[in-house]
Amino acid sequence: AELPDQLLADLRRFQWDFATFKVDWALDGPVPWRTEGPVGAGTVHLADGFDELTRFTAQIAMRQVPDRPFTVFGQMTTADATRSPLGTESAWAYTHVPREITGDAGEEGLTGAWSPGEQEIMADRMERQVERFAPGFRGRILARRVLAPGTLQSLDRNLDTGAINGGTTAVHQQLVFRPVPGTGRPETPVAG
Repeated sequence: AELPDQLLADLRRFQWDFATFKVDWALDGPVPWRTEGPVGAGTVHLADGFDELTRFTAQIAMRQVPDRPFTVFGQMTTADATRSPLGTESAWAYTHVPREITGDAGEEGLTGAWSPGEQEIMADRMERQVERFAPGFRGRILARRVLAPGTLQSLDRNLDTGAINGGTTAVHQQLVFRPVPGTGRPETPVAG
């Protein structure tokens, strides 16, 4: 069956969310947080206030790889003790990067090609961000796995360039407007 022309036009205007860069870690102990607040949390958002969040968002909007990435950090063993051997921690973190990159806000000259070398540089950047809030974090790392945007997509075709939200969550693509207006009902635009 063919899709109606209007639906195809609407789908061409679909807006994806930002790409995602993720790192998984095996740690030899709990995360050494500087303060008590994040110690028992399953997920921690790492940024030094609104100014840093604004700076991160501006760099993304300018299609630059952020130099100090806002990082969402998960402590899996803290949330579920069966996730790693006793006394260790299984952790992950992700940040967003532009879908199309025109420059690097950092000094390393990342291009978004995400070669193995670029992946290591970005993972190091994320670890430095964690280290700001958990001094000694890097010394706890036993192993890490780096997942660049293309790697995330290769593991799950739904994660287009690592877009974990499946499209922007801005109001024009919410509820009945998702993925396009008129398709939020239990019917399809396909005839027959």
